[in-house]
Amino acid sequence: MTTLNDFFSKPTNLLHPRLRNWSTRLHEPGTSATLAVFRPETALGESQPEMNVQFAKDGEPLPLETVSWDDELNAGLIALHVRAVSPDQEAQRFALGLRAAMRKVEREFGNGHLNAVLIELLKDSDLMRQPQIAAVLEHAYALRADRESKGYSICREMIADAISGRAQELVGPLKYSQEEAKAILVDALGRYLDERFSVSSRRQLGLL
Repeated sequence: MTTLNDFFSKPTNLLHPRLRNWSTRLHEPGTSATLAVFRPETALGESQPEMNVQFAKDGEPLPLETVSWDDELNAGLIALHVRAVSPDQEAQRFALGLRAAMRKVEREFGNGHLNAVLIELLKDSDLMRQPQIAAVLEHAYALRADRESKGYSICREMIADAISGRAQELVGPLKYSQEEAKAILVDALGRYLDERFSVSSRRQLGLL
């Protein structure tokens, strides 16, 4: 039976129990893992995502583990060098990673201010040369960002840091080349923006 004293004597481990298990297994010889995102489209857009974690032992696949999408688990898998099964899946994964990273900005500055500064930042960058991003921003609407407003520069820096953090994950723990990482990041940004500004959803409803 667990007692009150047990909670004071048990060493603290900040990792999610699943991550502790996955980390232990990945350190076993001959063990590897990949991630796939399952997110079927519905009439109202994409459904809630799930993570499919596929372990293999000496090349033989083990039973698939499926859990609801969890940002902490995803970040942990990245730290454990677990790639997605394909570049397309990696872009899907990193679109969700961008969504998670932007939540902190949204909590501090609000949805409208984030949208305004995000669009301005992208339009001030060479990312507008990327068809996936330009096509979405053509239909993304927000109020004009007030550069003189309190916190504008901090908001912009936080957005840039959120994008940079994902770029560093791709070339760092996941060990993609910079060219591979650029393609994945651009694709992920396009998907994130599409969902954030409901572009595909509005198109499906005949509003575009």
